Amino acid sequence: MPHRVEELMYHTVILTSEFQARDFIDSHPLASAKVKSLCLGGTLQLMTAARIIELCQSIDNLALWVLPEGDMPNVPACLLTALNRLPLSRLSVRLSAIFCRTATPYLPSIPLFGKVTHLELLEGWVLFGFPQATGIHQLTQLTHLSLRVVVHQTAPALLQMILAECASLEVLVLRVINGVEDIEAWLKVKGLDDPRIMVTATDPHNFWDSLTSDNSETTTIAL
Repeated sequence: MPHRVEELMYHTVILTSEFQARDFIDSHPLASAKVKSLCLGGTLQLMTAARIIELCQSIDNLALWVLPEGDMPNVPACLLTALNRLPLSRLSVRLSAIFCRTATPYLPSIPLFGKVTHLELLEGWVLFGFPQATGIHQLTQLTHLSLRVVVHQTAPALLQMILAECASLEVLVLRVINGVEDIEAWLKVKGLDDPRIMVTATDPHNFWDSLTSDNSETTTIAL
């Protein structure tokens, strides 16, 4: 029974501060193996995030929302190494935290991005400029993809390539701050009237916030 309770308690962990994270590292080293869903954000430092990910090697669902730290050049490499070892299927990530010294990372060359079927990229710049730069369209195993759209900066050609070449893609979520109807009209003008596209102004954080609500069916520890 204690084993089963521990699995439920630590199935989903949300850490948004250094205090919470260090308490988890110091107090729950054995329980880290039970973590399946992990959200790291807020004021958490990159080095701390890397250490937690190294501990939690059974994560299937990860939201990595820590902010980039340009004055610590060795941390992103350490973080990426830890990420590549995870058996992830779902990832929501701020790319600039991992690739702070790389203007445009080529995602297909990184093992992490070849594993996931559900991918959410927080920054809008991944859809700017040269269409093939990030290689998102070559992540053909993706079934669900969520990207941020910025009118007059998003490259329609990249969206077209993603829809054409990601053969397994079932849903393409395009996130906007506001003006859902304007984006839908813009998509039609650009010839992107595809049934797989869903435009939303819903913040990615809302999903994880719901896990800490009283109505959630998931047992969550938000330390």
